[in-house]
Amino acid sequence: MDKASPSDLPPADEALLLRQGRAAWLAETARYTRVRIQAVTARRDTTADDGGPGRAVVRLVWAGADPAGTFLDGRPGTVHFTQNGDGSWKQTL
Repeated sequence: MDKASPSDLPPADEALLLRQGRAAWLAETARYTRVRIQAVTARRDTTADDGGPGRAVVRLVWAGADPAGTFLDGRPGTVHFTQNGDGSWKQTL
């Protein structure tokens, strides 16, 4: 995933977004079992309406068993973030 899109965020922001994105996704998949994140990237959100800084997207590939017990890997996921005025990042829907 890293080779498909070069890093475009400051290293500290990228590291923070990777941690926050993983945590958000694990919370999102709480009803699943055996969840593991297989790959993750954090990049600027170039699809945002204004196209400017302050928006990021964390893309994940994950695996897990759904509530019925069906295990699948290679599932995609995305978590969007907006940067606050103080430099912190907030998850958006």
